[in-house]
Amino acid sequence: MIVRFSLDAARRMFTPVDNRFILDYLPHANETCIRVYLYGLMLCSAGAVNETSIPDALGLSEEDVTDAFVYWQAQRLVQIRSEKPLIVEYLDFEPTDAGGVVPGKYGKLVSALGSLIAPRQFDFRELKHVYDWIEVYGLDEETVLELVSHCMDVKGRRVSVNYIDKVASNWSEEGVRTREKARAYIEGYELKKHGASAVLRQWNRRRKPTKAETDLYEKWVSEWGFTPEAILAALPKLTVSGTPNFVYLDELLDSLRREGQTSKAEIDRADAKSEEEKAFAKLVFDRAGKIEPATRTQRAQISMYLNDFGMPRELLLFGAEQCRGANEPFGMMKKLWSEWYEKKIGTIEDARKYMEGKAAAPRKNRGHAAKAQYPQHDLTDEQLEHLLVDLDKDIE
Repeated sequence: MIVRFSLDAARRMFTPVDNRFILDYLPHANETCIRVYLYGLMLCSAGAVNETSIPDALGLSEEDVTDAFVYWQAQRLVQIRSEKPLIVEYLDFEPTDAGGVVPGKYGKLVSALGSLIAPRQFDFRELKHVYDWIEVYGLDEETVLELVSHCMDVKGRRVSVNYIDKVASNWSEEGVRTREKARAYIEGYELKKHGASAVLRQWNRRRKPTKAETDLYEKWVSEWGFTPEAILAALPKLTVSGTPNFVYLDELLDSLRREGQTSKAEIDRADAKSEEEKAFAKLVFDRAGKIEPATRTQRAQISMYLNDFGMPRELLLFGAEQCRGANEPFGMMKKLWSEWYEKKIGTIEDARKYMEGKAAAPRKNRGHAAKAQYPQHDLTDEQLEHLLVDLDKDIE
């Protein structure tokens, strides 16, 4: 059963308009919003058959009508129940501390926010936070729109006003109070978010990065000076970890930072040097008859003799050959190389002569007297620390 006034009867009726609407709301609304509200109120009051749609009746677009109802929903005078098709319920006036009206100077902002977050709308308690973002935190109205849009991108369309309030406070403390600075901040946020996402993709993790992960990424880029390419270049170094994560990566990047490797080029050069050290260490161990690979510390030890002490490669290899078959060949190599370094022996020929001289010397001349005449070293404390390690027992 459908009971209604005919359209002719509706024309002769009156539409009651609450004086609170006229006094409190009408002065702050634009013409389009007023026309849409009153025409809709007439339809509700008369119950007339809606032969003509509101857009056609008022000569407006559907978007204009929807925006108008979004505005009135922000004023808590209507409730949008559905967007397509547009279903709107008119509500009773509710008294509020603020007189039930958005301050006139924020009318455009509230309307813009309503369009931004529709069909959801901020109620008057939530709008008080919006006013605080302007009056307390110092954000301009355009920045407020950027703020809300950003928070919706981060947390979804149902983001809480309390969360937005915390972000607004942070923006204010960081001086983000204009649209230009807000967009620059958001661009930086997107960079670290996408950078952290790129790390996760390298690990085959199909999820969004957490705030803790994006905060770490921001630290690596902003504070430690890593380039995004350098961070990705460091990831293969975590392959020894069963489950690589941002905590392990943070420790790795911290060590690289201390070594001055914050760009991809620097990491690549260090990796190439490491590969070269591995290859030469393998050659040394082969000459000494050692089957197991050199440890990281042993490679550093060999590199010290090669680079810091400036001993020729062929001399180190010759020394390795002399230690073949020993119980602890690397320890013997260390002793032999150090002795040659102290004696300033730089060629295989000089090393061979020195060893032949030692073998021919009477045993009685060896011992305490010979030790007393041993020349003083000029090694640094760091070099001595390397030399005193029993490298044959060193582990990776």
